[in-house]
This record gives sequence, structure tokens and C-alpha cells, in this order.
Amino acid sequence: MKKIKQLLKYLTREQLSTQHRLVNIILMVGTVTLFIALIFDFLIGTFGRTFWIMSLLILCFMFSLYLANVWNKPGAAGIILSVSANYILMPVLFFAEGGKESAMPIWLSLSGLFVWLLVEGWPIYVIYLGNIALYVTLFMLEYYHPETVNRMSDRKAEFTDYIFGMSAMVLIFGIIFKFQNRIFENRRKELEEKESELTRMNLDLEKANEAKSIFLARMSHEIRTPINAIVGMNEMILREGRDENIISYANSIEAASNTLLSLINDILDSSKIESGLMKVFPEEYEIQPVINDCYMLLDSRAKGKGLKLKLEYNEKIPSILLGDQLRIRQIITNLLTNAVKYTDKGSITFDVEYVKKEDTRIDLIIRVSDTGRGISEEDIGNIFDLFSRADERQNRNIEGTGLGLAITKQLIDLMNGSISVKSEPGVGSEFTAVIPQTVISSEPIGNIRDKLGSKQKSGQNYRERFTAPDARILVVDDVLVNLQIIRLLLKNTGIVIDTAERGKKAIEMYEKEHYDLIFLDHMMPEMDGIEVFDYIKKTDRYINERTPVVVLTANAIQGADKEYMAIGFSDYLSKPVQGEELEHVIEKFLPEDKIRLAE
Repeated sequence: MKKIKQLLKYLTREQLSTQHRLVNIILMVGTVTLFIALIFDFLIGTFGRTFWIMSLLILCFMFSLYLANVWNKPGAAGIILSVSANYILMPVLFFAEGGKESAMPIWLSLSGLFVWLLVEGWPIYVIYLGNIALYVTLFMLEYYHPETVNRMSDRKAEFTDYIFGMSAMVLIFGIIFKFQNRIFENRRKELEEKESELTRMNLDLEKANEAKSIFLARMSHEIRTPINAIVGMNEMILREGRDENIISYANSIEAASNTLLSLINDILDSSKIESGLMKVFPEEYEIQPVINDCYMLLDSRAKGKGLKLKLEYNEKIPSILLGDQLRIRQIITNLLTNAVKYTDKGSITFDVEYVKKEDTRIDLIIRVSDTGRGISEEDIGNIFDLFSRADERQNRNIEGTGLGLAITKQLIDLMNGSISVKSEPGVGSEFTAVIPQTVISSEPIGNIRDKLGSKQKSGQNYRERFTAPDARILVVDDVLVNLQIIRLLLKNTGIVIDTAERGKKAIEMYEKEHYDLIFLDHMMPEMDGIEVFDYIKKTDRYINERTPVVVLTANAIQGADKEYMAIGFSDYLSKPVQGEELEHVIEKFLPEDKIRLAE
């Protein structure tokens, strides 16, 4: 009994396909039924004339079972059994067992149904059509030549045969459906368990992504806080310094700080790529300042290596587009930076073109070509992978993380664009990015070369944008040096600046004094900036009811500005703070009657 159970378990194991299991079930049930039929024939007295036929049919079933499982050919087994049973054994039994007046019509129907269960594909229809022709032939032969049929001995035998045939058919299909139902039920339970497991894994992934986002925000905050001090103090040196050597040192510090910030941003962006959190935020923007700023940013660096940076553009490019301006700047900057890094002599060409797709759609084409080291054919397929760098041995002295091109491709993919590269070692490379954009204004950019302006800083060219001695602002930050930097950057504006190192202290000052503007840090101990903001917006003190609150934070994760603005902040300013940006934000929110613009 134990071996029989093991055999049944083996023949219906879940590793088999559904069709294979069905073939095995039908063959097993058919074999058992035939054995029962032999016993039944013995009891009603027809054993002698059907013994060899039934035995042959049993052998056919057992051979098909062997063929399906030992040779692993269930399809062939189904066809062999269907053909032999329908066209050889059943016709013989029809004439030997009493023709249409016996249970043979039931067995013929059962044999025909098995074809649909055992066979797959076009053979089904061939065998089925053959069955119809066979049924017509058998019944016509009996009708015209009744003497060919071996009749039942009496009416009792006929009734008994009918009862057995119907019982056998119900039993066979009942067992088949029961087996299949059990298999489907087991599969359903498995799917439910897997679905439950996937749901749990998704929850774990969401928690992990949330933890990762929190970690990235904190990492950004912790790293940018000391950089804020470096950049802020360095800007004061550039403003107030008069010694050329000191100014030169300060410019070097600024360049190094910008490089460090770029590396931090690359690492943060790569983490978002891996977690699938990278997003784009379309908005209206002017393309001319984007071209200008990216060109000027890399022009001085190219000149520092003795390279010439050429600017080519189509003057008919629409001036105002809809897209993610910050990410497009990042793409251009990454491509230009990559060209400068890997070019030792010659020139770099920055070319901006466009192709009109529809009335309000264009493909913005950004092409950067150089006369640099070039990329070998085997390395081209890997240059867009994270942390990948072409010819690592030759380029090991090149600064950077190897993230720029990977991030660039990810950003272009997010904007439904494409990027391609052509390169030849020792000759140079050409990167072409195609980015779909929506046209807001079709007015062409025209000649922008005359508008190109330098952003070089020196100790002599700083001048505050305005003075506002009647204005009063509150700056809240738990890092003393950050408060000191704000004071220093704004000291020539004459603004009265109050500071608070804790959220509770800020609330006390908020309730006692009127402020024209409040700068509020996010991550602070005890009571963070969001909690402070929620409190002061709900307080009954109306002295600062309409005072704008700007979040001043080291959380520079992409999309953070949108999140803060959604909370209710008036604006967003990231650290490290640039004096020019700080003054621009203050000028934007201070009452006009308190601002005296500089000449």
C-alpha cells in the first residue's frame, strides 16, 4: 500500500506540467477501470470473449504510462493510446460486447472525450474527425448487418452492462476532476503563500528604502554642514581679501569645495538610481541661461588644462521649454566635465541643436565632442555602468567616482531620451544626448555669444545687491558657525539679524518680536524645523502671521524643495549657502519699502 501511495505521489508530482499530470491520472484510472471491467465481465458471463481484448487494452495503457514517464513523452503517449483505443480496440469491443444495445456507446463517448484530455495541438482535430467517421461506420454496419454484432445473452445482462458503463464513466471523471481539483487547490495555496511573502518583502523593501532616504538626507546634512562653513568663510575671504596670493588660494579652495560637492551629489544620485527613487520635475525654463552657465562653468577649467572650449548652437532653438532644467544642466555639465577630464590637448566642442517633432514638441540635441584619449570598443558597452571607467589602468589618475555617465544615462532615460557615443582610441569621443522637450515659446534664442558672461570671483568685484537697515530677520540653526556665516554674508546689507540655536528658543523670539523673514533649519535636536514650523503656523500670535518662512537646510536630496514647499514653506535654500543666492531670496521676500537697491 505504501509503494502504491509513493507511485501515485510520483506520477502526480507538482514538478510535472499540468498536461503531463492529467495524462498520468487518465492512464492510471483507465488501467484500474479495465481491471474492474474484467472482473465484471467474469461475473456476468462475458469474460471469455473479451478477455484478450481487455488485456490488450490494459497493456496499451501501461505502455503509454511507461512512455510518458520513463521516456518523458506524455504527448506521444496520449496520441498512441488515443489512436489504438479509438480505432482498434473500441471497434472490436463494439461488435463483441453487444453494439448499440450494450454500454458500448458510453465507452465510445468516453474514449472520444479522452482524446481532448490526452492530446494537444492539431492531432486533436484529426483524431476527433476520425472518431465521428468511425461512429457513423459502426452504427451503419450494425444497422445493415446486425449479424456482425455479438448480442447480450438477455435483457438483464444489457441493463447490468449499462449500469456498469455509466458508473464507470462517472467514477473515472470524478476521480480525474478530484485529482485536478486537489492539484489546483495546492497551487492556489502556494500562490497565496508566495503572494503573502511578496507582500512582506515589498513592505520590507519600502521600509529599507525609507530608511535609506532618511540616511541619505542625514548624510547630506552632516557632510554639507562643514562644507557650508568652508564655502561661507571662503566667500568672505574672496569678498574682503586684497592680496592676490590670498585670492588665488581662496579660488583654489572654492574649486575644491565645488568638486567635493559634485562628488557628494553623484553618490546621492547613484543611491537613488539603485533604489529606483530618481525622479524628474518638469517646469518652464529658458534654455539660453542653461547653455551660458554650463559653458562658463567648464570654460575656465578647460583653459586651465590648455584646452579650447568651442560653443556651437542653432540660433532657432525655441527660447522657453518645459522640462527639468536642473537635470538638463546636470547632463550637460557631466558630459562637458567628462570631456575635460579625458582630454589632454586640443579642443572640446559643445554643440546644442534641435529637431522639431510636433507643433509643441522638439528633441533637444546636446552633443559634446573632444580630441581626447578616446574609448576602446570593448569599453564602450560598460561606460554607462555605475562606478565604471574606461581603461582603468590608463585613467587611474583621473579624479571622480565613475558615476557621472551612469547618472547621465539614467536621467536621460527618465526623460524618455537617448544617449549614444562614438569614439576612437587616441582620436577622441563624441557623446550625443537626445532629450524630448515641450515648447512653451517658439521665439528663437538668437545670438547668445554676446551674452556669455564670466562667473569668476575676486576680492574686488563683490557688491551687495541692496541694503535694508530697517529690516529684521530671524535665523534658526543648531550649528553656531552656520549662524556666523549668515551674519558675515549679510553684514554689508545692514539687516538686523537675530539668531536662535534651538527650536524652542526660536518660538520664544517669534512670539515676542516681529520679523520680516525667517530662515529655519530642518534637522535640529529636541525640536526640528518641521515641528517649529507647524507650531508657529498654528499659534495665536498674529505679530508674525504673514511672515514668510524659508527652509535653510543641508538636505539637498533631489525633490526636497518640492517636499518643503508642499509642507507650506515660502521657499527653499540649500547649504552650502552662496551669498548671491541668499541676497536674492531676502530681496524676494522683504517688504519693498525696506529695500534700498545698490547702484
